[in-house]
Amino acid sequence: MAVYTVANVKGGSKKTATAINLIPHLNLDYVVDLDKYQALKSLLDLAGSPIEVRIPKTTQDIINWTDEGKNILIDCGGFDSDFTRVAISQSDVVITPSNDDPTEQFGLRHFNMTMAEVSKMVNEKLVAKVVISGVHHARSDFSTMHDFVDTLDHLELAPVIIPHSTKIPTAQYKGAAVMSGSIAAKFRALAKYIKID
Repeated sequence: MAVYTVANVKGGSKKTATAINLIPHLNLDYVVDLDKYQALKSLLDLAGSPIEVRIPKTTQDIINWTDEGKNILIDCGGFDSDFTRVAISQSDVVITPSNDDPTEQFGLRHFNMTMAEVSKMVNEKLVAKVVISGVHHARSDFSTMHDFVDTLDHLELAPVIIPHSTKIPTAQYKGAAVMSGSIAAKFRALAKYIKID
């Protein structure tokens, strides 16, 4: 059983889009929504999704839930908080959507510091998987991003790139993941890369 957390301390990095599109591929028992706007819960409610969504009242809730031995996905808000740090500390895999815009890279540098501080909390080096997301489908050269992430001790690039697609928000407005075509295949590949059996 595994705890997957989608986290980045910068808002607008496609965390919830990533979370909702990983749900069909990870065999989850339930999801946890840490965003103050409860975007994941709201989107899943649109479709009447049967998957349980838990909203913690305290950080102890997160600790208790992650100790249950279930497959859980946690969607964090776009800010640094005790809730986010506890979720990271309890996770088997941390997924960090981002792209190579300069403002995103500032956010990644800050998130690397957060990962370093949480690593000290748990006395173990934690490394988040950075997923390049929301980029033009024809782009293939991300050498600048590779070079930048290589300088950050607690981040590494995932081999899967999620291109920008209008299919993602269209599906989200229906409370669903993209279920067919190349975008679904990308999320399926990402899930396969991070999945713990």
